[in-house]
Order: sequence, then C-alpha cells, then structure tokens
Amino acid sequence: MRPRVKFWLESPEGKYLMGPGLYRLLLAVAQQGNLKEGARRIGVSYRKAWSQVREAEERLGFTLLHKHSGGESGGSSQLTPQAQELLERYGKVAEGLERVVREQFARAFEPVE
Repeated sequence: MRPRVKFWLESPEGKYLMGPGLYRLLLAVAQQGNLKEGARRIGVSYRKAWSQVREAEERLGFTLLHKHSGGESGGSSQLTPQAQELLERYGKVAEGLERVVREQFARAFEPVE
C-alpha cells in the first residue's frame, strides 16, 4: 500500500487552471522540443494536447508555448519564460506535498509491535 497525491491550481474564484496532466505535457514538450512529440510521449493525441495548451493559456492569461511551424524537420515548440517558471514552482510544490504525505503515511501505517 502506498499513498498518492494529486493537486491542481485554481483561480481565486475556484476555476481550474492547471493540474498534473498539463504539467506532464509541458515537461514532455520541453524535453522533446515540440508539442506533437511531447503529446506522444505522455500518450495523448496532438489534438487533445493542443486543446489543453490553448485552454490553459486562456485561463492563465499568458502564453505557454512559442510555436514555430513546419519545414523539412517539422515544427518546434519552446516553453515561454512564464511557462518555465510555472513548471518549476508547480514541481516544487508537488515534490514537497509528496514528501509530507509519505512521511505522514509512514507514521500512520508503521507496523505496531
């Protein structure tokens, strides 16, 4: 048995902004260099990935990706500085929450002798 933690960001009005799915997608885009390959890496369609990015940009109020179209080698995508900062902060919080939950879980479920 092990604990799992899922957290997301909401606006002050309670509207969904970002969660683990978009986080994973943007990390994959950063690693792969384009949205199509990033989507493929996490197992979602390009269409779904593109939709997630557009919706998130609208909700967050800033651009997440700089996109460069086609050519012989295909297009490319780079995270904007704001997207990079968002991923860094989200990742730190996620790691911290997971650490706290593991510690609390270990205390609550440690074997009783």
